[in-house]
Amino acid sequence: MEENETVKKKGQTDNVRLFKTGLIIIMLLVLLVASIGFYRGMHEAIYDLFDYKYTNLIGSIFNLAIIAAILYIVREFYIKKQ
Repeated sequence: MEENETVKKKGQTDNVRLFKTGLIIIMLLVLLVASIGFYRGMHEAIYDLFDYKYTNLIGSIFNLAIIAAILYIVREFYIKKQ
């Protein structure tokens, strides 16, 4: 009887883990879409706020800040864990 209960609990934990994994994947996809929208919106704001001479410079600085933030996140959460 205990073996049957152990198998049942293992099946439930697998289902919970699968549900959590699916939920995280959906949230990451929503985050990706929101990030792309924010990125495009920021570029449009840069073009609206600054003189046309400086839009490429400010846009490049913004892109560099995004790259630096991504590299920092990857270094902190993925590389240090290994």
